[in-house]
Amino acid sequence: TFIAYALVVILSNNFTKEGLDVMLIFGIYMIFNSLTLCNYSLFQSNEKMHYQTIGNVIYSVSVLLIILFIIFNGGDVIIVSAAYPIAIILSFIYTIYVIYKHYPRLTLCFEREFIKNLIVKGVPYGITYVFTSIYFWIALTILTFMSGSVAVGLFSSSQKLLLVIAAVITLISNSIFPIMSELYTENKAKLLDLYHKLMKYMFIIATPIVVGCVIFSRDIIYIIYGANYLDGAVSLSILIWAGIFLFLSNISTTLLGAINKQFMATKMAAIGATFSVILNIILIHFYSYIGASISTVCTEALILFLMLYALSKTEFKLDWRRLAGPFIKVVVANIIMVVVIYALNLGFIITVPIAAVTYLLALFITGSIDKDDRLMIYGFIKDMKNSK
Repeated sequence: TFIAYALVVILSNNFTKEGLDVMLIFGIYMIFNSLTLCNYSLFQSNEKMHYQTIGNVIYSVSVLLIILFIIFNGGDVIIVSAAYPIAIILSFIYTIYVIYKHYPRLTLCFEREFIKNLIVKGVPYGITYVFTSIYFWIALTILTFMSGSVAVGLFSSSQKLLLVIAAVITLISNSIFPIMSELYTENKAKLLDLYHKLMKYMFIIATPIVVGCVIFSRDIIYIIYGANYLDGAVSLSILIWAGIFLFLSNISTTLLGAINKQFMATKMAAIGATFSVILNIILIHFYSYIGASISTVCTEALILFLMLYALSKTEFKLDWRRLAGPFIKVVVANIIMVVVIYALNLGFIITVPIAAVTYLLALFITGSIDKDDRLMIYGFIKDMKNSK
C-alpha cells in the first residue's frame, strides 16, 4: 500500500490541485484500510466473523453520517472525500480494541521457515487480487481515454451498484474460507457437499437481485443519481448480470484457495484480465459504455467457466446433475416473482417488499428450499439467539 501510494504521488503531476488533494486523502484511506483488512484476517482465521461485521458496520454507518453532515453543511468534494479515511480509521481503532481485549499480546519474532511458507502461499493471493482489479477496473480506464467523461460517469454509476454486490460476496467468501480450509483437512466429503449447497444458495440470492435491477433499472438510477444519469439505466440492466457470475465464481475461487490450489486461481485470473483488456478495447470502440458493460459480463462469465474448469481437475468437481434441479426451481421462483410484479404494476418502493415476500414464498412452493435447507436455517437462527 505504501508503494502504491508513493507511485500515485510521483505520477500525479498532471492532476489539478483539487484532484491531487483527493488522491492524497484516499491514500490515507488505503493505508488504514490495509491495516484493518489485516486485522480482519485474524478474526477470519478464528471464525470470529461478528467482529468483522461490526467493523464493517462502523465503517459504512460512519461514511454515510459524515457525508450527510458535510453535504448539509455545504462541504466541497475534498471535505466529502475525507469521510472515507475518517470512517476506516474508526473501524481500525475498533479492531485494535478487539485484538487488545480478546487476543494474546502480540510480540515480534523472526521464523525463517514460517515467513518463507507464508510468502510462498500468500503471493498467489496478492497476484490474483492484482489481476482481479485489472479485469474489474480496466473498463473505466479505457473508457476515459476512448469515450470521455460522460461515458465514464454513466458506466461508473452502474458499476458502483455492482461494487455493493461484490462487497457482500467478499464478506461471504471471507466467512466461509476458514470453514472450507478446516473441512479440507478433516472431511472432504462434507466440503464437497458444502460447495454444492453454497452454489445453490448464491444462485438463490443473486437471481432476484439481477432480475429486480433489470426491471427497475431506471427507477434505481433515478433515485440514487437523479434524472441526469437515466441513460445509465441501460448499462445497469446489462452490467448487473455479472452479479450472478460473481456470486458463483467467488465461491469457486474460495474453494480453490481452501484446497491449496491458489496458483490455479492466479492463472485463471490472469487469463481473465487479458481477455478483459482486449474485449474492452474492441467493444468500447464500437459501443462506448454499453460495450464496457457487455465486456464486464463476458469477463465474469469467463472467470466462472475457468474456475469451474480448474475445480474439474480436482476431486471437487461440480456435479451439474445435482444442481440442475435446484437451479431450475429457482428460475421458476423468479418467474413467479416477475409475473406478480407486472400483474400488480405498482411503484418501485411499494413493489420491492411485495416482490421479496413473493419470491420467498415461491422458493418454498417450488421446493427450492428443501428440508435440509430449512433445518440449516432454523439451526442458524437458534445459534444466533443463543449467542445473544
